[in-house]
Amino acid sequence: MREQWSSDEDFWQPVAAHGKVVGEGQDGALHAVDAGSGDAEWTYDDPGASSFEGVSEGLVVASSRENGTIQGIDLDSGKRAWSVAAKAHTAPGTSFHLYTRVVVADGTVYVNAMYDLPEGSERFGTYAVSALDAATGRLKWTRPIEYILSGALAVVDGVVYGGVREKGGTYFHAWDADTGKQLWRYHASASRRYGGELTAIAVSDGTVYFGDDRGVLHAVDARRGTKLWTYEPDVDGVEEWLEPLVVSDGVVYGGTGETTSDYGPGAVHAVAADSGRPLWSEHTEREPELHGLLDGSLLFSTKAGTLHTADARAGVSPAEARLSSGDPDATFDGDRVYFDGGDGRLHAGRISLTGG
Repeated sequence: MREQWSSDEDFWQPVAAHGKVVGEGQDGALHAVDAGSGDAEWTYDDPGASSFEGVSEGLVVASSRENGTIQGIDLDSGKRAWSVAAKAHTAPGTSFHLYTRVVVADGTVYVNAMYDLPEGSERFGTYAVSALDAATGRLKWTRPIEYILSGALAVVDGVVYGGVREKGGTYFHAWDADTGKQLWRYHASASRRYGGELTAIAVSDGTVYFGDDRGVLHAVDARRGTKLWTYEPDVDGVEEWLEPLVVSDGVVYGGTGETTSDYGPGAVHAVAADSGRPLWSEHTEREPELHGLLDGSLLFSTKAGTLHTADARAGVSPAEARLSSGDPDATFDGDRVYFDGGDGRLHAGRISLTGG
């Protein structure tokens, strides 16, 4: 990897979009730098927008887990375009507690949220999935969820996918992205003692792939919600599937890690997308995070601070590069990587798989 520049900014979960790199700084504010030079573009330090969630059509979307606001910020200027309080999607008789997941897709902001019930209620809380217009913040719809809503959420081709742990086990749901209407639900686990949480979701070519924290990878028909196959790696102990899953050229790539520790060992797996047949697995020194494919190689980093390339078909890792001394926050744009180098600075570099 050849470094191109480093910036005084140090981002958590950076994202490259429209010629800028945006992320949360160590000071708790949102920052944007020029993707080509690393020069500072703007800083947005409203405490009501402490968590960067994504970018949609020239707007940066941010949330606050403390006061429940969702905000839209102009990507070019760093000025606030709109702000919506959680009361817009809080059900009567409940109070906002926290956002468990926010996804920005197709001009809409989808939020998973937990709400507190009145004192003395039989249950400790309730949940909902809601949709806000990304251009204005206007509430499109909200769907109350009686049981425990998993944090994993994906929106693809007009459908919202998520998991709910109900009395009879864990179910995988599909909701219409425009209306919130339920399209189908799939019984992922029948265990009442612990049905598990859905932890990673990907959709490709009419199939939904999702992993859970019981170590099972599922494939479900995206139109009907019927089971196609399941796969469980042959590993010691229960391991959860990590976000993101990557689907390319008929292969599902995913990482697994320990359910009890973020810093334990992990593994990267390749599974045939049409059958669930295992193709290869490679153990990693720490939990992996997949970043996509480049020139026939799978790119992934680990919480040990290293960037790896693995042959997408064979799984052998021909090269690795040191990103930081700890857990790197990295984002990729083609062959360029932007990452926290562990030195309080944001770095940019180009990846070369040929050594040139």
